[in-house]
Amino acid sequence: MLARKSIRFYAKVLSSRPLDLPDLLARRMREAVSRPPRGMATTQIGDVRFDVDMSLHAIARKYFFQTHEMFLEAIFRAHLKRGSIFVDIGANMGYWSAFAASLVGKTGAVHAFEPVPAFHQSVQRLRDQNPEYEIHANNLACGAAPGALPMAVVRPSAENFNNFDTNIGSSSILPGFLDHERSLTDTIEVKVVTFDQYVGDTSLDLDRVGLVKIDVEGYESYCFDGMGAVLGRARGKIPILCEVLNDPARHEKLNGPNIVRRLEALGYICLDATSLKPIDVARMRFEENILCVGVDES
Repeated sequence: MLARKSIRFYAKVLSSRPLDLPDLLARRMREAVSRPPRGMATTQIGDVRFDVDMSLHAIARKYFFQTHEMFLEAIFRAHLKRGSIFVDIGANMGYWSAFAASLVGKTGAVHAFEPVPAFHQSVQRLRDQNPEYEIHANNLACGAAPGALPMAVVRPSAENFNNFDTNIGSSSILPGFLDHERSLTDTIEVKVVTFDQYVGDTSLDLDRVGLVKIDVEGYESYCFDGMGAVLGRARGKIPILCEVLNDPARHEKLNGPNIVRRLEALGYICLDATSLKPIDVARMRFEENILCVGVDES
């Protein structure tokens, strides 16, 4: 059975790029009728080996069958070419890092950031099992200032295995974000860097960066605070794919329209990541995936 959110995404695909819908539905049906493996399972994304720990959460099935947020794949293919650099801020188990590695190839690079040790191990495994690819597995969060911060982490557990509302991807540094689910979380301390700092420390070639993906569960505003130099580049705006959470009554930083306006003021155009049409800030839901590109690239 399809979740309400999935139905909304498929409806957007139907209205904006209907030719893509049959393949997406066929892949989803194959997942639905297939028996998922147990334990550690290997899937191939192109020539990239990706091992998935199926015991962590039911969402791992989507990584194994490669049906996770399929509507975003077209964005990755459009912006990542052989030799490109992909930045994955909030990599979780590393699914999109693996997908991106298959696109940028052995001459490209992936810089992944995942502060939760259990999930960072998965990104490390991706790096170690694909030594011919340049994959940087950073056990770090990106934020507004360097330091260490508490993070509410959703622990893998049997009782929460099939919960897609608060799952292993819901962990957040945003204060109070998971206070309503304290029984499902542990608090750990994680190291934080600014992305601007990381760029300087690693001499990251921004001209080669084809896409930055940000999925930090409500912490995106702070993440943008720490990448002002990157965002403010006068030429060569770097495309950003960001999950934006919108609930200002819950927390002042959960303000999707403000984030969109901020990026627009810096010379970006913000598009709905499914339809690729300009985002309507007046109709933003709690969770929106937006693609932000320079005015000349839209």
